[in-house]
Amino acid sequence: MDREDRRRFFVIGSVFLEVVTPVFRRQLENNYTKAGFSCLKDFLNNQPVVHTLFHLNHRYTWYCCVDSTNCIARQKLPLYNYQWNLLYTENPGPGNHHCHCKYTAKPVQLDDLDITLMGLILVNCFNLGPAEAQAVRYLRQFKNDYLSHNTKCGITEPKYNSLWPDLTYHVLQLDQTRQSDLEDMKNRPLEEQLCKQYYIHLLDVNKRFEEVV
Repeated sequence: MDREDRRRFFVIGSVFLEVVTPVFRRQLENNYTKAGFSCLKDFLNNQPVVHTLFHLNHRYTWYCCVDSTNCIARQKLPLYNYQWNLLYTENPGPGNHHCHCKYTAKPVQLDDLDITLMGLILVNCFNLGPAEAQAVRYLRQFKNDYLSHNTKCGITEPKYNSLWPDLTYHVLQLDQTRQSDLEDMKNRPLEEQLCKQYYIHLLDVNKRFEEVV
């Protein structure tokens, strides 16, 4: 990958870390506030939320002792262990059963959550509008496809040109005020040191490790 390929990676990475991340944070905060929760921890401690996220991380747990009718057995577990452990701590209680009732939210802050985790919470724990839900899913998948596993730290010009219109469209579906930010970033020159920092931040090391083991 040449310098321009790295610059294009840097531009896309900047969009995700400087625009998409704060947009997701605002979406998450607005949604849990509208739902009546004063902080993220209170929202995460809400039993339906704990239950939903529990089944996105735990396999072979079909019958929780609380709200068993809403237990969902999933073949794929999109919530990784490092993400679950960031959000919850186990409080062992009586009996040998494994249930979401044994978990309590940690004092986590919005700044502790990355795009992938915020996107997962948004689409699974709130009733988003169709356009919002599509945008969140698209951006979350985009990060996974083109940034989190991009070990070359570069994006070719044809790929960049094909990605940019859809990327900006979905960002603006969530926040129309970001148009000027996106235009500024498109012409941003490469800053090598910052690009390296963004590359390390965006590379999903924890997820890759869990996939290996």
